Amino acid sequence: MIILLNKNSHIHLIGIGGVSMSGIAEILAERGYNVSGSDLQESKYFNLLKKHKIKLYLGHQADNILGADLIVKTSAIPTNNPELKAARKKGIKIVKRAEMLAYLMKDKKTIAVAGTHGKTTVTAMLAAIFKEAKKDPAVMVGGYLKELKGNIADGEGEYFITEADESDGSFLYFEPDILLLNNLELDHPDFYKNLAEFMNIFERFANKNDKEAFLLYNKDDQNLNNLFASRKKSSSFSLNQANFSAKNIQYNNFESSFELYYLDQFVIKIELSVPGEYNLYNALAAAAVSLKLNIDLTALKSALKKFSGVGRRFDFKGKLLEGKVDLVDDYAHHPTEVKELLKTVKNMNYSNIRVVFQPHRYSRTKRFLNDFSYSFLNANQVYLTDIFSASEQNKYKISLNDFAAEISKNSQVDCHYYSDFNEIKNKLLKEVKPGDIILTVGAGNITELAESFLAGLN
Repeated sequence: MIILLNKNSHIHLIGIGGVSMSGIAEILAERGYNVSGSDLQESKYFNLLKKHKIKLYLGHQADNILGADLIVKTSAIPTNNPELKAARKKGIKIVKRAEMLAYLMKDKKTIAVAGTHGKTTVTAMLAAIFKEAKKDPAVMVGGYLKELKGNIADGEGEYFITEADESDGSFLYFEPDILLLNNLELDHPDFYKNLAEFMNIFERFANKNDKEAFLLYNKDDQNLNNLFASRKKSSSFSLNQANFSAKNIQYNNFESSFELYYLDQFVIKIELSVPGEYNLYNALAAAAVSLKLNIDLTALKSALKKFSGVGRRFDFKGKLLEGKVDLVDDYAHHPTEVKELLKTVKNMNYSNIRVVFQPHRYSRTKRFLNDFSYSFLNANQVYLTDIFSASEQNKYKISLNDFAAEISKNSQVDCHYYSDFNEIKNKLLKEVKPGDIILTVGAGNITELAESFLAGLN
């Protein structure tokens, strides 16, 4: 556990521009610590950090850590980073992001949301519910949430709601009171060799907290079911049959609804303003936690009805072609996420679904190349663009022209590779027709393409 001498301690964060690190920096600043940080480029969160008078550095230099008592780093920071080297030379303690987050949660009852997909949305839904119920939670969420006017809240209430990031196994630092597991499917092949190793880290996380934490898992997920179905101290949720169940499900374009049952007893009807089966699972998970903690049902129903999503999760950006074409930006960067996104859009009666896909990380693209090639079956047109490296070195030989050809063949869709965003935009503006939807998809800077479409209208 981190021990800070006093509230005047100087904490320096390397990689401060990321959504999680910037949130940690904000909470530290709000709690009175002296905070500084560095990143290679200015992110959209810099303006939020500047409001807290946090000293920000562009680029990594040894002098940036002068006066620091503690260094916080992300897993993406290489060992030869000049600030890390300087910290080691000076004997300054260095901790991981998750270890710092665990320190911030130590005096709260923690709700940790884990799983391959949906962590951010479930965390955001819980935050909205707890805010509506006047519980004043502390929150750390991996996206912009309008209810928070950002991605963090340092509430005075008893609960801390956070995502538990499995990407490097560092969520093992957490000691949650409630552990929610939404799903489990191999990801982060840069860190995990195979599914068995990936499942093992989730099992270790659950076992580590078995004596204290209430474990809630998705019974419809085969991998989670294999791990936890026989565990006595656990509870489950499902769109079929479980402790917490969704029944009488209805879909209506951007909206959906279900009846929440607990142990086969009707509890309340939930209405959602976000689309797709995956959001039904997200809402059911959040509702199950809320029910477990006796959150007011009126607040639960109201919060989920008003919930309009998190930034970059089916994020409706605007309309093109005099209001006749919808533009949506989405963070999907795993084959399953892309497939579920397009399955949802297919049910919305658009004339053509036109996708611009930016793969995220070389290692993920290489590992899931074949899976990705089958993920676009519900699209009518796909433009593939350059892989977003996320600071990862390109050690893989990936031909994006060959990748586009595989998508064309296996998803039976017209797919072409273009590197330049402007070229893609100009082509789409010529090809798009009334009643179409354009989706910019990926976890990198593909969102800039969505913004550029709208910039041309102003």
